[in-house]
Amino acid sequence: MFTRRALLALVLVSGCNAFAAVQPYLTHKQLDVIPFLPAPIANGSAEDRAQQVLVIAAQKAASPERIALANSDAEETVYAMFASVLDANFKPANLPLFTAMFERMGETEDAVVDPVKAYFGRTRPFLNNPDIKPLVKASKSGSYPSGHTSRSTMMAIVLSSMLPEKRAAIFARANDYAESRIIGGMHYPNDLDGGRRAGSAMAATLLASPTFNADFDAARAELRKVLGLQ
Repeated sequence: MFTRRALLALVLVSGCNAFAAVQPYLTHKQLDVIPFLPAPIANGSAEDRAQQVLVIAAQKAASPERIALANSDAEETVYAMFASVLDANFKPANLPLFTAMFERMGETEDAVVDPVKAYFGRTRPFLNNPDIKPLVKASKSGSYPSGHTSRSTMMAIVLSSMLPEKRAAIFARANDYAESRIIGGMHYPNDLDGGRRAGSAMAATLLASPTFNADFDAARAELRKVLGLQ
């Protein structure tokens, strides 16, 4: 039987484990993507106004269904990104190793890209022009590069490395997911270009890491078994 002191210790340990922070594979200190990115378009420039026109056009062209998808695409998990192009077994309950790895990848994107947004200080479209509406949950951090695009590009590269037979569908969906950020008024097309560069740099760095590859191999085997692709 547990004593009261032992039970308390068990509860405290369990609570600490439950709320332990997910650690990124990389931070901005290990991977500075600023040298990989062209400088963003300057706020208030003629190019900035041209980018605003493109965002306004995308919002006007978007159907209610496409706007609803843009709202769904505000979620940044691998499942929100790619469940629609994989089968019904692609869900967290079936993929604990895969899910844990992609959660760490998500933390990696935050740790690598957030300092870059602060460095460049690009203002988001809906804050730059009142004709651009925040059609999704608004974010006021820096606009360049797009974090959603950085993350979806990184995850698409890694996921397609696990599922090469699904590569075309995965990248088509990643592009659609990134486009949602323009429709939502959160990003300019130029921000997506920066995000694709940042995401590619993160994926390449991760795939060259022995630590990451140990997780990758286990997650790949789990995923392919669950999807019936052994």
